Formats: sequence, structure tokens, C-alpha cells
Amino acid sequence: MLREAGLHVAETAAPALGFTVPYAVTGDLALSLGVALCVAALVALHRLRQSRGVWPAVGGFGLAALAGALATLSGEAADYFLPLIAVRAVVAVATPVLLLLRLPPAGLVTGLVTRRGLAWRRCPVRLRAFTIVNSLWLAMEAALLANQLRLYHEGQAVAMGVFKLLVEVPAHVLAAVLLWLLYRRLTGRPCRDARCPFEGEARRGPGGN
Repeated sequence: MLREAGLHVAETAAPALGFTVPYAVTGDLALSLGVALCVAALVALHRLRQSRGVWPAVGGFGLAALAGALATLSGEAADYFLPLIAVRAVVAVATPVLLLLRLPPAGLVTGLVTRRGLAWRRCPVRLRAFTIVNSLWLAMEAALLANQLRLYHEGQAVAMGVFKLLVEVPAHVLAAVLLWLLYRRLTGRPCRDARCPFEGEARRGPGGN
């Protein structure tokens, strides 16, 4: 799961790198958007060749194409980052709601990856661990999003790209590792709840598999 998370972060950052470097060097918006779109297409092809599903490939390329279209129509380079900002803003708003519903996104993703669905909700230890981990991730995301919004309002396209590549990417990778270790620590003791479907299992991963 950590490897998948790191790969996802790298693939998401690749089109931004393809846009930021040419724009910082040449200031040519059309050229920079063309390079970014080519990189996004290569990422989509890589996802398809790895048999990781059609929707991740289509979704990633579609987001890059939308970003390019917005920047082209407005003539503002900072608008290239607007779709990603919008997606992250929606996630930042939806996550607290899901936490209140006792459906932390980290648990939903884990259930999907491990194919155990919502079984973790019947384990108080795992539910608490997912809630804590997701709350800390949300705090980090909110801080990163706030800075990107500030740069966007100032029209600092290059600064937005540099911040994403040099701050956001390392922050996401480091947070994934630290929060996984925290999850392991929080779930280190066995669950004594009779309803827990993981009771008696050896702890071998986030989903108990």
C-alpha cells in the first residue's frame, strides 16, 4: 500500500513537473501545456500497461486536459493548477463529514484494497486508528491547500509548481510512511470486542490480511 501511495503521488506530480519546468524556463504557456499533456498521456499509458484500471488512467489524463483547457481559455498559467485545487478542496470538505459518519476515507481505501469491505468498522481498534490517521492527514492537506490557494490568488504559477514538487510531494510521501507506522502502533494491541472480525488474527497489515 505504501508503494502504491508513493507511485500515485509521483504519477500525479509528473504532469505538474512537465508544465512547471518549461514555463519557468521559457514563459511560453502553449509549449508548457503541450509538454504537460504529453507527460499526462505517458502516465495514462503506463497505468494501462500496468493493468491498474481504466478509470485511474482516464481520470488522470482528463484532469490534465481540463487544466490545460482552463489555462488556455483564461491565458493565466496559474489556472493550470485550478482543477487539482478544486478536487482537493472537495476532499477537504468531504473528509470531516465522512469522519463524523464513522467512515474515514483511509478505512474505505484499505477495505477496497484488501477486499474486506467495511469489516474494519466492526473493529473498534481499527476504526479509532483510521479516524486518528485520517484526521492528521486532513490537517496536513488543509495546510498545503491553504498555501496553494494563496499562491493561486497571487497568480504565482511557477511558485505553485515548485511548491507542489518540492514541498507537497515529499510531505505526502513522508506522511504516508509516518501515518502507516502510527496506524501499526495504534493497532498493536489485540481487539477484545466480540464483534471484531479480526479477533485472533495476526496483525500483518492495515487490513489484517
